[in-house]
Amino acid sequence: MPSFLPLLTLAFIVTSALPLPAAKAPDGKIDLLADPSFKNWVFHLSEKNSLSTRREDVAVIRGGILQVTGKGFGYFRTREAYRDYHLVLEYKWGEKTWSKRVDRARDCGLLLHSHGPDGSFGGAWMSCIQAQMLEGSMGDINVLQGKTKEGKLIPTRLTCEVEKTPKGLRWKKGGTPLTFPPTGKSVASIRWKDRDPAWKDVKGFRGSRDVDKPVGEWNRMEVICDGTSYRILLNGIVVNAGRDARPASGFIGIQNEWAECFIRRLELWPVGGFKEETGKLSAPLPRYKWSPPDRPLAAFLRKPFPIFPRDGALTGL
Repeated sequence: MPSFLPLLTLAFIVTSALPLPAAKAPDGKIDLLADPSFKNWVFHLSEKNSLSTRREDVAVIRGGILQVTGKGFGYFRTREAYRDYHLVLEYKWGEKTWSKRVDRARDCGLLLHSHGPDGSFGGAWMSCIQAQMLEGSMGDINVLQGKTKEGKLIPTRLTCEVEKTPKGLRWKKGGTPLTFPPTGKSVASIRWKDRDPAWKDVKGFRGSRDVDKPVGEWNRMEVICDGTSYRILLNGIVVNAGRDARPASGFIGIQNEWAECFIRRLELWPVGGFKEETGKLSAPLPRYKWSPPDRPLAAFLRKPFPIFPRDGALTGL
């Protein structure tokens, strides 16, 4: 985890260390990529470690697809807190990596149940329960407890059933229930169920039992937060889970850590309201139905995998 760093919160956003407002439970689909101006997001980026802290250099939405460029170090999060949701994320890795991770495993992540002051964990992150997005470790859970200005830990907890491995604790249904982080600790990681014991922090790492698709192909990650339960699915397979989450609500953040990632779908649904076949990606549209803003994005994808335009961005239908 990063050490304490000087951070910049973009000037057009007001941050607060006050308790979270009442969290919203979705009563229908909420599309978190609907507004390309990011007016409902807070950006928190390291001046020292980011290649740029300009929002437009760090994250951009074109044709309904979010490009996390990898030039930032920090995160951006929703201004509103959420609870009791089924999160649907469709992503693919880009080619570019930067700075200290130029030859390391591509790294991103979802900072869920985020709460407390911005930058309270090591100056770079928030207190949260993170759904990890890291090559070879997709679906790990990281529980981060930040600190107040007085140096007190900001309570953040999750109980998981685990088994011990030579490389740490790994989720196993029916395993030993433990609460994370251990008393007095600020961080803990629960590895996804089939994480390769030979995992190395190198760019392009692929484990023998990885369920995510190779770089350049689209994947679906789902996180179901139902009350205090927390469950991660990757391409339809449950890869990690916990219960008794504290808190059970909070902001939703996207980690930025020197790796390019494309996100074409980031939605919240009511628990039980997501009816698509789990893990089945949307069918591609033929090129003649792409909208003009979508066509230039083809350069971001490896052939023969086409762009999937967003609803409402189509012409000629």
